[in-house]
Amino acid sequence: MNSWLFLSTAASAALPTGSPMGDLLSMAMSLIMVLVLIVVLAFLVKKLNPNLSNSDEFKVIRSLPLSTRERLMVIEIDNCQHLLGVTPHSINYLHKLETPLSEKELPALAERFGKLLNPQTNHTKKN
Repeated sequence: MNSWLFLSTAASAALPTGSPMGDLLSMAMSLIMVLVLIVVLAFLVKKLNPNLSNSDEFKVIRSLPLSTRERLMVIEIDNCQHLLGVTPHSINYLHKLETPLSEKELPALAERFGKLLNPQTNHTKKN
């Protein structure tokens, strides 16, 4: 990122401030920096996998990716855990777990990011 900042600064210093080429180069460098930032943040969100949709009635306990589009999920509904097979086209019920699994702890960064994205999770729901 520092090299992009250096290139942008050097380009703006080399060209006069009012020139169209300097403005165009500055705009292109800014656009590239924003796109790189979006890709990096999307990658981090995918890797950290915050469980943003958990509620009191429905919790995703564990999720195991089998490929890029298929996964096994252990969910908890009404204090019972169930194993599901999830594909892009269907969700298949596989098994009811007799011994419950413990909920996987999220990294601190994922928890903070989840709270930023969904601040209503701390409030109680009204029926």
